[in-house]
Amino acid sequence: MLNIVIKRNLFQMIFHFIIISLVFVFCSSTYALEKQSYVFQNEYWKKIIKKASGQTIYFHAWGGAKNINSYIKWASNEVMKKYNIEVIHVKIADTSNVVARILSEKTAEKNKNGAVDLVWINGENFSFMKKQDLLFKDNWIIKSPNTKNMDFKNNPGLLNDFGISTNGMEMPWGVSQLNFYYDSQYLKSPPRSALELRNYIINNKGRFTFPQPPDFVGTSFLKQILIELIKDKSVLQSPFIKKNHEYLLNPLWSWLDEVTPFLWQGGKNYPSNYSALTQLLADREIDIGMAFNIAHASNAISEGKLKKTVRSYIHENGTLANVHFLSIPYNSSKKDAAQVFINFLISPKAQLKKQNKDVWGDPSVLSVNKLKSEWKNKFINLPRGVATLNNEELQMKLEEPHPSWVKAIENQWIQKYGSSN
Repeated sequence: MLNIVIKRNLFQMIFHFIIISLVFVFCSSTYALEKQSYVFQNEYWKKIIKKASGQTIYFHAWGGAKNINSYIKWASNEVMKKYNIEVIHVKIADTSNVVARILSEKTAEKNKNGAVDLVWINGENFSFMKKQDLLFKDNWIIKSPNTKNMDFKNNPGLLNDFGISTNGMEMPWGVSQLNFYYDSQYLKSPPRSALELRNYIINNKGRFTFPQPPDFVGTSFLKQILIELIKDKSVLQSPFIKKNHEYLLNPLWSWLDEVTPFLWQGGKNYPSNYSALTQLLADREIDIGMAFNIAHASNAISEGKLKKTVRSYIHENGTLANVHFLSIPYNSSKKDAAQVFINFLISPKAQLKKQNKDVWGDPSVLSVNKLKSEWKNKFINLPRGVATLNNEELQMKLEEPHPSWVKAIENQWIQKYGSSN
């Protein structure tokens, strides 16, 4: 009996020794692979930086806001000092014009030295560029060192643009959500749903409007109303097929038929963009404004454009939310410099400044939990503007429809309501 116990104990000791040895070997191998991968990435990135030095890139990005333009100028100066890369901000009004230019270059077989080295896009424009093979592929975003601070696993929206996989062709840059704002001195309880808003517009003639589609915010507002009214919201995630889906837009048109005569200027004129909408609210011509930047109202207050009594809100069942991205055209000859600039734009330093309410107020795409304690504390302690909703208040988010719905909505709106504009 004693011999059996001794043998059993000896067997257990040998078994445990083998398991520990295997674990040690596995961990050592894993560590070696991780170290090898890190060394490879580090060496790869050193080569990218070396090639990028001295290059000039043309960054095509919306130029309609002074604070955003100032931020891009700051970032451009930083990469010039650190990497000797010149960034020229080409201020644009409509990204689709940039996409059309890249497509025309491809048609003309200008596959090198394209006019656009970097573009700020998302949604329909990305979908079109992806379909037409107008984007630099190579899964380049994963090779950028600062993506280590993004949580792709728990935030899959960083890898999907309006429900379409980015396939490593777009770098997440910021998070946006449609939000409304009003002057609490005059309006005590704003409408918090499409139905409440309809009643408010009818009972307060001339006190509401929205930017004229195809302006991004104007079209987003139409999508917001459609999502709230449609019964089966899941169908919006599928490509729009006219014969199958056109009737699903009827609730939106019925809503607009009711409210259009009661809009600002009888629905015969619309502000050109959200900045013009802000001015209308500041002039007390309307009661409610809207924007996709959650810090817009706070920024406008800081700039003296809106009164300190202005506050923000979203609808009770949520509002449209999406990620905006940076992409490199396939025919850019400055891909190295573009990647270095993008990597800086997603660094903790650049993302912290961008999220600052006094700079831009655009929420970061970085995961605070992945940051080093120094940066983590800076993000946590970053103050919000007086009219900026907190994360808890912004929890209710609505998913963007498939990009193919955009043209259907815009074209029909123009036919039905835009002919007099």
